[in-house]
Amino acid sequence: MKIYGREHMARRTILIIDDVEFNRRAAEGVLRDEYDLIQAGSAKEALAILESTVPDLILLDIVMPEMDGYEAIGVIKSKNAWKGIPVIFLTGNSDTVSEVRGLDLGAADFITKPFVAAVMKRRIKTQLELYDYEHHLEELVDEKVKEIEKMQDLLSVGFAELVECRDGVTGGHIKNTSIYFTAFINELRKVPKYKNDLTEDFVRSAIRSAPLHDIGKIAISDDVLRKASALDNDEFDYMKSHTVIGGQTFRKIRNQVMDNYFISTAEEMALYHHERWNGKGYPYGLSGEEIPLSARIMSIVDVYDALTSKRPYKEPYSHEKSMAIIVEGRGQFFDPDLVDEFIKISPIISECLKQKEKLRQDYMGGTRVYE
Repeated sequence: MKIYGREHMARRTILIIDDVEFNRRAAEGVLRDEYDLIQAGSAKEALAILESTVPDLILLDIVMPEMDGYEAIGVIKSKNAWKGIPVIFLTGNSDTVSEVRGLDLGAADFITKPFVAAVMKRRIKTQLELYDYEHHLEELVDEKVKEIEKMQDLLSVGFAELVECRDGVTGGHIKNTSIYFTAFINELRKVPKYKNDLTEDFVRSAIRSAPLHDIGKIAISDDVLRKASALDNDEFDYMKSHTVIGGQTFRKIRNQVMDNYFISTAEEMALYHHERWNGKGYPYGLSGEEIPLSARIMSIVDVYDALTSKRPYKEPYSHEKSMAIIVEGRGQFFDPDLVDEFIKISPIISECLKQKEKLRQDYMGGTRVYE
């Protein structure tokens, strides 16, 4: 079997855990010419070693005082930094029940004591090769995922540009809101209240789908979309339909693609970003936490950009005046807790506003930062 990416690397490290020194020395005698070895006389000592040194493979005795091998492997497999390490049990028993229990807990293999040198070497080599192969496959998958995400980013920005090209009134809005959204959600990740909701997958999907929140406007006629003056009531009702159109577009895609977080988040933002905390928004009059979190975040930055941008019927408001208007909408238009957090990062948003043109160029150039 090919060893992926290991041809020119230093020797592999094996952690030997056994409370009997004779057994540790026996294993050392078999392996020292090929591997770097670390020895631990108890499971607790081994766990302390793992805090600072992560080996390539673990040889773990089953029968030990205080903490046996079964308990030890449970701890090892519960830690993200350790769970991928192959663990081979060392046992004086060869009964099926012990082996099944060990395999259920995550053991890769068993070696029976007393050790047979050739068997020990072969089993260790096999597990290291399997580990390297799995690691190589994970790297390939990661590369493909990144390629797919890059494609999604380019499609998002491309569709956003199509909408921007048709909308001669709110030019730059989609890119601007995406910049503010990214800054806001990355700061929200640091707030304990949102720790469980703002997972890495959620944040990445939300940031990548933010440019698409107004995608439904592509179906709005030019005479309404490009109107330089304020819309009348009929025109405004028609404009409202862009939320439903956007949501339906993503729902159709989602029905064809299973478990796509990116599409479902894009659907939420497109459909609900004009809902209001007090239930007086559109299209469905949702209120409070009925409104998805992604849409509640977008609604704030959406309004902030509208306030700070020039329109044919108004000059841009200052950052300070725009923030004051958003505060006035706290608990009415906007989630009050999110408004509080938005105000806390006022200097960051102000800097985004000042650097808007440069940030827009970076954004469209594909240099967005997720962390």
